[in-house]
Amino acid sequence: MTPSEVAALLKIHLKTVYKLAERGVIPGNRIGRSWRFSRSDVLELVSTKPMGLADGAESPLRAAAGGGK
Repeated sequence: MTPSEVAALLKIHLKTVYKLAERGVIPGNRIGRSWRFSRSDVLELVSTKPMGLADGAESPLRAAAGGGK
């Protein structure tokens, strides 16, 4: 998947995808100047990370992207 496809799938901004990929939160591979992501890895990330919405905790994706409270 391209970064744009990941952004659309996760409903996050494209720049956030790049930030998360650079920090290793979203597993991906850099080929030259381009990033590529495995759909199954991205979906697994979303399904296995606790989002903590019920208790008001910060999302791990948001914390890693620097978009905290």
